[in-house]
Amino acid sequence: MPLPPLYAPSGARLDGIDLKILRLLQTGARASIQDIARRIELSHSGTLHRLRRLEESGAVVRYMAELDPSIFEAWPVTWIDLALTRSPADKRERFEQAIAEAPEVMEAIEIIGEFDLSLRAALRHASDWPVLRASLDPQAEFIDRARIRPVARIVKRSVPHPLLEGDCR
Repeated sequence: MPLPPLYAPSGARLDGIDLKILRLLQTGARASIQDIARRIELSHSGTLHRLRRLEESGAVVRYMAELDPSIFEAWPVTWIDLALTRSPADKRERFEQAIAEAPEVMEAIEIIGEFDLSLRAALRHASDWPVLRASLDPQAEFIDRARIRPVARIVKRSVPHPLLEGDCR
């Protein structure tokens, strides 16, 4: 099945070489330019140019290390699903800003269905949720109800994105 066209946030279309670079970065962001160039069969300068273009276009947001979750056993990951009240957009922006500023919240995604948002948070105990809730929604005007789901263990974490699967030598 052919890959659908992919675009960077800037609108630039990503070609096959761009996708190979992105796949290599997702599996090992510490790879040298020389190693990436060898693996995609492009010159060092051509690879460096492509990589800079991917960064400038927003396709590459940042480089980071994936850490073993076991080092954070004292702060396990908890998924928190939130059903929100129907607040005006300007008020909701304040709530989303509070989420963005909360150090415990590692990820927040808008979802479709019974709940509106799902937060991935690092909480020492599920019982710490009321403290986080009060910091996110001090006047209790946004959160209608919440479902707390502590993570027992990670069964699978997939990198790279499935659309980038393929041979990069």
